[in-house]
Amino acid sequence: MKKLIFLLLLMLSINSYSQEKKPITEGNIILSGSGTIQSYHSETTTGTSLTKTSLFSLNLSPGVGYFIIDNLAIGGNLTVSYYKQGLNKYYTLGLGPWARYYFNNGIFVKGETNFVIFNGLGSNNSRQRSYSITPGVGYAFFLNEKVSLEPCLSYIYSHTHYADAVNERMNNLQLEVRFSIFL
Repeated sequence: MKKLIFLLLLMLSINSYSQEKKPITEGNIILSGSGTIQSYHSETTTGTSLTKTSLFSLNLSPGVGYFIIDNLAIGGNLTVSYYKQGLNKYYTLGLGPWARYYFNNGIFVKGETNFVIFNGLGSNNSRQRSYSITPGVGYAFFLNEKVSLEPCLSYIYSHTHYADAVNERMNNLQLEVRFSIFL
């Protein structure tokens, strides 16, 4: 973790000298998006019992926003995901608002919420509802006057309600990289 923080601070200090005009002014539009692909396999041994688990997931999250004043943008994200774990397959569809404030040195703070509906596919027709609250801090690396890469460290609180009256609450830290185009 110390190496990650050192690397992020080093990139911030080097990149701050190369920053030129930023399109974070009132009236501009921001189009952004991120995506992830995840695959893992695990084996758990309990006594003489062996349990194998595998997961594949694909997540896409496009968004659009508008700068209501200089440095402050508000907007919304759409989240589409597909999960396959063992014989169970799920897809999710989520929607939520966000706000992002950019400082002139490239650092930004954000807050977003997301409301998600889960549905099972095939023999698994379960339904679930979820919401999350995600504050975070990041840095906008402007590649030119209109395009940036935006790594962001976020805290995620999520609450999921399952069809069988089970509720699950999760707290996570996430490092995300968004690609943004400013119009």
